[in-house]
Amino acid sequence: MKLFYSLKRKVLAVCLAGMLLMALCMGGISIWTISHLTHDYELQNMNHIVDGKTADMNDELLRSENIVDYATHSVEREITDTRLLRDPAFQRNVARLVDNDFQDAVPGLSLICSYYLYYPSENVSALWKADMDKNGTFTDVRARARAEGLSSSPRHVKAFAYMTEQGQAAWLAPYYSEVLQRYIISYVCPVYKQGVMVAILGIDLDFESFMRDIYGDEPPEGDHGMMILSDASGKITYSPENPQGVRLEDLDIHLESSTDEVKVAGMTDAKMISYQWKGKDSIAAVTSLRNNMNLMDLRNVRQIYSRTHKALMQMGIGLILVCLIVSLLPVFMINRLSICLQKVIGAAKSVEAGRFDIDLHDTHQDDIGELSRNFQSMVQKVAASQQNLQYVSRHDPLTGILNRMGLDHAIQTWLLRHPNEPGALISIDIDAFKFINDLHGHLAGDEALRTLARKLRAAFGENHIIGRNGGDEFAVFMKNATPEEVLDKIKAFSAQPKYFCFGGETHDFSVSIGYALYTGADMTLSKLFHQADAALYAVKLRGRNHYRCYEETMEKLNRTSLGFNLETIASNLPTALLVCEATPHGRILFVNKTMLELFECQNVNEFMNFTHGIQENIICECDRPRIQAMILHQLDDAASRQARSVVYCIHTFKGNRKQVYSIWRLADNPNYGRVFYASIVEHRLIEKDVVHDIGENS
Repeated sequence: MKLFYSLKRKVLAVCLAGMLLMALCMGGISIWTISHLTHDYELQNMNHIVDGKTADMNDELLRSENIVDYATHSVEREITDTRLLRDPAFQRNVARLVDNDFQDAVPGLSLICSYYLYYPSENVSALWKADMDKNGTFTDVRARARAEGLSSSPRHVKAFAYMTEQGQAAWLAPYYSEVLQRYIISYVCPVYKQGVMVAILGIDLDFESFMRDIYGDEPPEGDHGMMILSDASGKITYSPENPQGVRLEDLDIHLESSTDEVKVAGMTDAKMISYQWKGKDSIAAVTSLRNNMNLMDLRNVRQIYSRTHKALMQMGIGLILVCLIVSLLPVFMINRLSICLQKVIGAAKSVEAGRFDIDLHDTHQDDIGELSRNFQSMVQKVAASQQNLQYVSRHDPLTGILNRMGLDHAIQTWLLRHPNEPGALISIDIDAFKFINDLHGHLAGDEALRTLARKLRAAFGENHIIGRNGGDEFAVFMKNATPEEVLDKIKAFSAQPKYFCFGGETHDFSVSIGYALYTGADMTLSKLFHQADAALYAVKLRGRNHYRCYEETMEKLNRTSLGFNLETIASNLPTALLVCEATPHGRILFVNKTMLELFECQNVNEFMNFTHGIQENIICECDRPRIQAMILHQLDDAASRQARSVVYCIHTFKGNRKQVYSIWRLADNPNYGRVFYASIVEHRLIEKDVVHDIGENS
């Protein structure tokens, strides 16, 4: 029937039929039940009102706390030693840092009217800014207070003893600030270093604005009863008219419950507090705010029951009207609706539990059938997206193998399932990878990484776990592998030629390999990575392009030499260093900082322009034939690789003439072929009786 194709009509029909059956079968029992339910609803509504307002206010308080906590952490990081606080410049720097933190966060919170930083040990108020004119502009209070003869420190220094005893952040009770000329509540947070409180940070909230946000424009008393902002004991109330606080007894409201019951009721909706309000029994729903205050909805008990009776009468009248106009609906309609909805609900629960293999095959051409089909399609898309997201999060986009997250997950899963089976973790690192990037470009470096990933897959196969640990470091976990099998596999891989192709050229590279054996369930994954890393660096310390298994003695290896690269060494050599092509007119390939200083040049570009990038241009014309003869002699005697020393003159960039002593050595370079390495020093700095030919005197 097309009349019931609409889900809205089906639900309406079921509701009407249910109401008719309830009226006919339940009768007086239903009325009695509804009465109690309506009463419970009123109590729940009281809790709902205070819970809603409390959530809003607690959000403001929590955000205020977060601002102070964030600034506090900044101060803790800056104050590494309490003695620094004696330095006024350091105090100003920390105050400026805190001021920036507050300025970034305070504009989002309208209740904040002041923030400050105080050093109790130095009795110094380093920062105090406030919105004095209530226009959102924060100005320096200290200068203004000193000009008006007021205290230049916040009132909160009086809470020093309290925070020393408690040792933690706290909200203070409302009070009137003479400087700010308003009632405020304050959140202060101490900073401890070496067991001593070194600083206090805090903010002030405009208490009157805080109360206006709670009470709004509603009258104190109305149909809902009375909204009350009280202290933790439930005996003192605060309002915009009485921000200093008034005892509830002065308003003819007397607490009958104990203070402990008030505290318990503030933490749960199941507890109500009893009062006598103008001589009548009353109850209050209570919730606790973060600043140790309570928010209550106070109502007269008789008033609650009168509202319940009124609601019951309205419901009874409505029920009678429904009974007059409703007729019985077909039972199969209810059954159809229930079965279809239960399927959708069951499918939703499966999706919530992470199971996406659901089947909502529904061919009915109605709203429920369309809902089922759309839900089925949505779940399939979500499942595909989740699988793709999981793959992306655990795989390296450059090489296609596992990344560090996927590597850890795969290895940890295998270790949990096979705690006592043998295995090994292998760390592989490309030797001089930075040189590849610097010489050929990062695209070439990417191709080297992809090439190594392909070779690892080909060498170790799909049965083992292969991943990129980060940068140019890769890792392989061999499962169910004995030490002998691991060693054989590593030997074979290490012996393979390794090269990558880029820009139409083939470039060789080598790798260093360190590995650690998995010895059982007592070995953690982090320990396994540590041992493999130690073995890898042991290889690097001994020249790279090799492999080693972890040994305990590797823990004592000195890695300091790995911290010196070519740039650091060359820049700090006391002698000038020149690298050029091994020809009489060889192109200059490298000079160090001392070489620039020797030729009185400001930078490399100035040096290259001065020499035109040719090594013979660094030599005076009178000495060039002799130096060219020495170069040709070394090239003819290249097999000996003997170093040659020579003395000659140079002209500097500024026109000065210098006599230098130089040692030249011929060597092969994988990227430039045969090159000369020359160290040069001014002749006046060395002894006069130098030997001019090291090779002849060796």
